[in-house]
Amino acid sequence: MEELKGKRIVMLAGDGFEDMELMYPLVRLRDEACADVTIAGLKELEALRGKNGLQVTTELSFKDLRADSFDALVIPGGQSPDHIRIYPDVIRFVQDFDRTGKPIASICHGIQILITARLLKGKTATGWKSLAVEIENAGASYVDSPLVTSGQYIFSRQPSDLGFFCDAIIRSLRGESLQPLVEAARAI
Repeated sequence: MEELKGKRIVMLAGDGFEDMELMYPLVRLRDEACADVTIAGLKELEALRGKNGLQVTTELSFKDLRADSFDALVIPGGQSPDHIRIYPDVIRFVQDFDRTGKPIASICHGIQILITARLLKGKTATGWKSLAVEIENAGASYVDSPLVTSGQYIFSRQPSDLGFFCDAIIRSLRGESLQPLVEAARAI
């Protein structure tokens, strides 16, 4: 399947990423849908270790990211988002990307980056359940559902939601409605 051939996606990562939340979308988007997926980190060609031991190597540094170079942004969870949201280059890029109107997909603790970037006000969102108060304090309405969308944003809670999460990213990049997926997720 080459349904996303020609689409460029960037994933933001640091040490302590949730292994499945980075690897599952990477395989679905790069290997199955044929998108060009770039893993960005603090340094280019840096080896990062997930919280369960999987390793990935970054291909681009945060400082070299340009919003107009990508069609979608994916933010995996784990401890990584809390570690990397302190870097101004991460926040600048995410804010710039928000202005493009292109899809931004965040799962689990990935939403911490969006909180720091002050991008949640007025949105409906989800993330790891212990972040519900922080999500609401950032101005969003928290919903406990496997898939929540709000404008260009795609949110999921945890690794068990990855099927919905990846399907939503793919459908979004194909220009298809996400409503059937949102309704299916609510029915669970």
